[in-house]
Amino acid sequence: MNRRSVLGLIGTIGIGTGAAFGSGAFSTVEATREVEVNVVGVDDDGNEDGSEIADNFTDVLVDASSDEVALRSSDGTLVTDPTTLFPTASDTLDANGSADIDENYVSLIANDVTVVFGYEDGSTDERLMPNSTYTYPTGFFTLVNNDDGSGQAFSVELESGGTFLTEIGGSNPYSEDVAADATSELSAKLETGDTGTESETLTITINEA
Repeated sequence: MNRRSVLGLIGTIGIGTGAAFGSGAFSTVEATREVEVNVVGVDDDGNEDGSEIADNFTDVLVDASSDEVALRSSDGTLVTDPTTLFPTASDTLDANGSADIDENYVSLIANDVTVVFGYEDGSTDERLMPNSTYTYPTGFFTLVNNDDGSGQAFSVELESGGTFLTEIGGSNPYSEDVAADATSELSAKLETGDTGTESETLTITINEA
């Protein structure tokens, strides 16, 4: 089995003014949400054989256009402009030429990034509120099967730990067969909760349908 980690989802949640106490003191409440995402390819015999099958399926993308969504590169740099990561305006990633992918989408397979929900960067404060639900509309995740001429459909499953990334495409886990030359757009729901730090895993499993 050759598992490849390609994504982590990290969210920082805070109340900037804190909570008032009788002494007049203030405190700041912050939380971190981290999801390590593994992309797994499964062969016809059910063996998890690494990235070959996952590479044949074109991509799994995340929409980073929301103000509170940023990305962190492998060297720790916070990237608030998703158009600088693959696919950029000069890149081609489509399904049979009919479904061009907006450059605000970021590849979860081609880029070694984490996705950040809620961040503070200099004078920019996009942190999330605790005990809140953030609903990301259809298209937050997009599955793309750009046919290489074989006409191969792929079965794709996305499953999170469900602690805070509670829904993908309206369910958890979510699974679908994506036909050649097709895309599939999925929604997502994030429950911030009230604890300081939590982590879970999102596993993307891809095999030939």
